[in-house]
Amino acid sequence: MLNYYIKLQKEVFHSFLNLLYNSLCKSLTCLSLIAAIIFFSTHTINAQGNSEFDVELSGYLKELGKLSVSNNFSTARYDNILHHRIESDWTLSDHFEFRADLRTRLLNGYTVNNTPGLEQIYERDDNYFDLSWVWFSTDHSLMHSNIDRLHLSYINGPWEVHAGRQRINWGRTLVWNPNDLFNNYAFLDFDYEERPGVDAISAQYNWSYASNVEVGYRIADSWERSVLAGMVRTSLGSYDIQFTGGHYLDQLTIGTGWAGYLGDTGFKGEISYFHPEEQFVEQTGHFTATTGFDYILSSGIYLQSELLYNGGYNSQANPLNILTQPPSADNLFVAKSGFYLSGSYQIHPLVNSNLGFMSSFDRPMFIVIPQITISATENLDLLFLSQLLKGAVFNQTIETPNLFYFRVKWSY
Repeated sequence: MLNYYIKLQKEVFHSFLNLLYNSLCKSLTCLSLIAAIIFFSTHTINAQGNSEFDVELSGYLKELGKLSVSNNFSTARYDNILHHRIESDWTLSDHFEFRADLRTRLLNGYTVNNTPGLEQIYERDDNYFDLSWVWFSTDHSLMHSNIDRLHLSYINGPWEVHAGRQRINWGRTLVWNPNDLFNNYAFLDFDYEERPGVDAISAQYNWSYASNVEVGYRIADSWERSVLAGMVRTSLGSYDIQFTGGHYLDQLTIGTGWAGYLGDTGFKGEISYFHPEEQFVEQTGHFTATTGFDYILSSGIYLQSELLYNGGYNSQANPLNILTQPPSADNLFVAKSGFYLSGSYQIHPLVNSNLGFMSSFDRPMFIVIPQITISATENLDLLFLSQLLKGAVFNQTIETPNLFYFRVKWSY
């Protein structure tokens, strides 16, 4: 095991420069092409608006190691990911903006060595436009890039229009989001803070600080894979409330969400109803709902809890895929019910601790998630995190369900 680890780290080290070089080259190539396109279009825009062209670049480089261990500690497996991300925001004029973000990852370890067809999995882009590719794939390494933000925005007073790969976020609660029809995400995928984007066109009108109406259309190659929905958000007393509805894949949906306070306790929730479009009268629909609370104790401990009723639960689905891949809004968990509890405490101004617990009322499973985050410098962060998957649900499908992560993140 030690020799394998040393050999793997040597390969990771030698691949590091290759990752950084290729990622930056690809980033600069993409940005150069975008700049060339924008250069010609902005002559007309700037001639009308007399605004200066401006570009802001930022990003980070992350090293993530994962050790997965069996319950009896007889089997241990190591995976490693080097991850580079570059983000660009382009101000074209007073009313036009453009965003383009590229993420590149170099994967090494057990998963690459023992997963047939892994290259095809990473080559596939579930969006309408294929903006994902694999640079190379060997028996020990795989390097993958994808553009997860690429959209043009028009902003004029209360109006906002966005076209391209973007994030349309309608969720209110922390873990599960039945209102999030466009960009649902996997809570356990902690290393993807930005969340996936979707190829869509969206328009928003804001008539006050807390009130707006938004319409979005997810582009797809068929009606059954598309989403066309709207949301109205407003305030009522101390609560922000929203109403959603529209076409979701092969179903019609209507829902509501809220966020406010019960005394000193934060109170949030989402409810959505889904009904098949085909044979509408003969078929029956289902509800998916979640509600959450948060509270800060006098000691500084921050408590959070969330309950889920997963009306679209599919017992045939692979539990690991449901937990680690973005779920559908109508089937959010590996069980009919779920709950999440967590407490966080700032040990030191630069050190934060958190302990999470996820489980179900109707299936034998639970997940323990302890973590510590350290801010080493202004732009360097360390993360220690574990995901301990317990219960019969995981014992039958996962050989090494105890996951231990260490991450170093440098931002620029």
